Amino acid sequence: MNDTSSLHVQFGDFELDEADARLARAGQPVALAPKAFAVLCALARQSGQLMTKSALLDAVWGHHHVSESVLKTLISELRDALSDEPKRPRYIETASRRGYRFIAEVKPLPPRSAHAALNPQPAPSFDALKPRTHKPSIIGRQAVLAQMRAAWSSASVGERKLFWIAGEAGIGKTTLIDNFVAELGPVTYAYGGCVEQHGAGEPYLPILEALGTLCRSDAALPAMLRAVAPTWFLQLPWLSSEVERETLRRALAGVGQERMLRELGELLEQYTQQRPLLLVTEDLHWSDQATLGLINHIARRRGPARLMWLASFRLSEVMAADHPLKPLRHELKLHRLCDELVLDPFSEREVADYVEHRFPRSEFSEAFARALYARTDGLPLFVVNVVDDLVSQGVLQNGPPAALADVSIATLQVPESLAGIIEKQITRLTADECSVLEAASVCGVEFRSAAVADALDRDGRSVVDVCDELARRQQWLSGVAVDRLGDGSLDARYTFRHALYRHVFYQRLGAHARSELHSRVAASMERARGGGIAVTAAELASHYAHGQDLLLALRYYAEAAENALRHFAPKEALDLTRHALELLARCRACIERDGLELQLSALRGSAAAQALSVSSLEAKGALERALALLPGFPQHPLRGLVVNALGAVLLVRGEYAEVRALGDGVLSMSQRQDDRLLSLSACNMLGQISTLRGKYHEAIEWLERGIADCDAVGEKALQAAFVVDPEVTMHGAMSITLLYLGKIDQARLRIDMALTRARRLGQPMPQMTANWFAALLEIGLSNPDRVAAFARELRRIVDDAALAPGEGPSEWFRGWAEAHQGMPREGFRRIQDAYARNARLGTYSGAAGVLCYGAEAIALAGDWSQAQAQLDAAMELAQRLGERVYLTQMLLLKARIALAQGDTAAARAAMQVGLKEARDQQSVWLELTVLVAQCELPDAGRADIEALREARAELSEGFDTALVARADDLLHQRRRVASRAKLDK
Repeated sequence: MNDTSSLHVQFGDFELDEADARLARAGQPVALAPKAFAVLCALARQSGQLMTKSALLDAVWGHHHVSESVLKTLISELRDALSDEPKRPRYIETASRRGYRFIAEVKPLPPRSAHAALNPQPAPSFDALKPRTHKPSIIGRQAVLAQMRAAWSSASVGERKLFWIAGEAGIGKTTLIDNFVAELGPVTYAYGGCVEQHGAGEPYLPILEALGTLCRSDAALPAMLRAVAPTWFLQLPWLSSEVERETLRRALAGVGQERMLRELGELLEQYTQQRPLLLVTEDLHWSDQATLGLINHIARRRGPARLMWLASFRLSEVMAADHPLKPLRHELKLHRLCDELVLDPFSEREVADYVEHRFPRSEFSEAFARALYARTDGLPLFVVNVVDDLVSQGVLQNGPPAALADVSIATLQVPESLAGIIEKQITRLTADECSVLEAASVCGVEFRSAAVADALDRDGRSVVDVCDELARRQQWLSGVAVDRLGDGSLDARYTFRHALYRHVFYQRLGAHARSELHSRVAASMERARGGGIAVTAAELASHYAHGQDLLLALRYYAEAAENALRHFAPKEALDLTRHALELLARCRACIERDGLELQLSALRGSAAAQALSVSSLEAKGALERALALLPGFPQHPLRGLVVNALGAVLLVRGEYAEVRALGDGVLSMSQRQDDRLLSLSACNMLGQISTLRGKYHEAIEWLERGIADCDAVGEKALQAAFVVDPEVTMHGAMSITLLYLGKIDQARLRIDMALTRARRLGQPMPQMTANWFAALLEIGLSNPDRVAAFARELRRIVDDAALAPGEGPSEWFRGWAEAHQGMPREGFRRIQDAYARNARLGTYSGAAGVLCYGAEAIALAGDWSQAQAQLDAAMELAQRLGERVYLTQMLLLKARIALAQGDTAAARAAMQVGLKEARDQQSVWLELTVLVAQCELPDAGRADIEALREARAELSEGFDTALVARADDLLHQRRRVASRAKLDK
């Protein structure tokens, strides 16, 4: 019983109903804390099987760190509830130091009713996800509501709609959205709010909130997520087991953020085939960049979707310089991909309507409404607060009918600003209430009563009493929910009724008091996180930073950056590490600081490689800094990532001397520390550099040694230290070196090993790499049809996984194949475009070979002058980079161009240089290639034939190749000519 559907089972006298969150004994409910109930469900789901402690912690708490002592406490609670004895267990058996096993016989029970069995759970409605006690009242806005209804009608029939509500703080955006959603009734609805996050935020928070709620309410959605959007499925750990998540992580290693966007787009399109979906995201001005990128992707998709994405933001904050929503808003409006309504303040008539609605049995003069409008400029929140202030002063009452008739606002002491009104209302609070609200403002717009109690070092019950009273008045706070914590205690959550209220209280605090409260709140949140409460690492980092606990802030910034990379959100990881490294300068020098700098630099380098490009200077600089710190932490868990990522960056940039120096340094380090992982990293780098420089025997030695290290290191360490599996890479590189050494059968065996391992791993990056090397091998063997097949497979992998590094190679391999299949100009254009794309990214490794492919393609079209220009550029780049692997082919192409121009002497001279280069490289295959071309010259003589015969005799493999067939044909022709000459004599 290891599926992820809701449990409904019986064991002993107990009935366990996961969907109803109910444990009953003989029909009577048994009280259990939520986390204890979740542990029981996890154990019962795998009845009879050992669940390790780490598996249980992961299943119940996901990625949050929780100590084993918390789990032990919950197991004790479960045993008490089940009347189970640890020494003679009937239900939960302890496997010493390992975990727990549910040993009772578990019998599945049918659904609670026939209706439930025949009808799946309805998709979540507004009332289920964001409950309201009544439809919110609204003044004006009827024209706006009409446009929103029209957008929903269009979305309901398949026309996706992105609808933005813009306006200033207090303009009534939330009230408008609540009114619209409430009037729709039980529609499929998902809500996610952006929250103010100091510094960079956790990626996709509002979307994950919406998806998580949908999954809990729609039993069919998790399976669809797993099939259509596995990158998103992975972000909701409670949907799957630890084993399944680990398998998914391996399968998704190396995929880009583009895939995550595409997956959600496809998910929404499939999900809305059965029902229209209203997705609401409030406060986009606080959004993370990943969410904005997702909005852009969804808006630009062309497939039908019964989707309306309704979002709100503060216009003034978005118009500020460098706000990421500013250019997105401009682009989407320019291309008519979104509807936007900017809310205006109330008109004078609407202010009068509000007063009449507020005091339905009173009479008031038009002068009062006009004065109220003049003082507030019609800003709804300001209007409400001014009226509340007048009521609290006793000026306005629901008393006699004429009570409002003679009130003149101008004669009253009403502050000129909304903040002033709020400050004035604060003076009517007790000192105790004010203290609680100030501490709450440090927590955020939404806060936990326990965090406030910890910040004030006071009893939690007294804080709840204050918050309940403030919520009852419906002015400052609203109650959200009551949660049961891991220790069984209750904790209430509240929210400020408006973000401006929180802002005013926060600004009232002095710098010292604010820092102290932030520090206490952070410590409280950290404890709550250990008890299973969802608290993001970025949130903790921000609080510790404001509390001047810099090392703790850095630790959580590093965790948040790592989480962002797991969410396929490298831009957020870049922002998080930037904030962290700015803090680093203020930290005192110590070993912990250096370790955190190493970790942050490594994560920043990885993020920059993904978000900018592998060849970016940002990636190079961050990784070089991490490498410089590495000697102080010889067993650092990121050491493999640092050296391998830096090696990849330098290799892609074509900085081969630096790669060689890095490889030599890492090799020395590995020998000093007896570290096979570092040895493997060095061998991988040195083997690839030796191949590019035409030192094939040396390359073979390094690659064979590296492959042997793979076995010693083990699969788990390989997966952690390398984005691309090194064994696949080294088998692929070996195939090229063996080709040039004339060991064709062995080369084919190695590429088969690379392809087989890549398929077994099931990861896109190794598959891309294996097919890349396979295409290179087939080019060396002059098999255009095989090259075309590998190019197609490479493109499929690249498109499926959104692997940008493979886009260029898939295109230039296809172009090479087209050129040799009779479409030289089409192939040339494709190669040119692919080369230009990589050059813009600063990717130069192998670029000389790509230019040579282009020169060869246009030569096949007979455009010799352009071919020469391309070839000159290729040879200049190869000289600058120190790449010799393509030099012989370039010299042969130079000879071919000379022949086409009628210069046989120049052609022979180029071939002689090429022959010397092949022999210097000790490449039998390249030597044979040059000698075949020489023997095809018009002035080929006996010496050429003898040289060809000797080279051919050195080959012991590859007799079925086109090159060997050409050589044999030339030798056979010469033998026939010689025989005929003898007969003639």
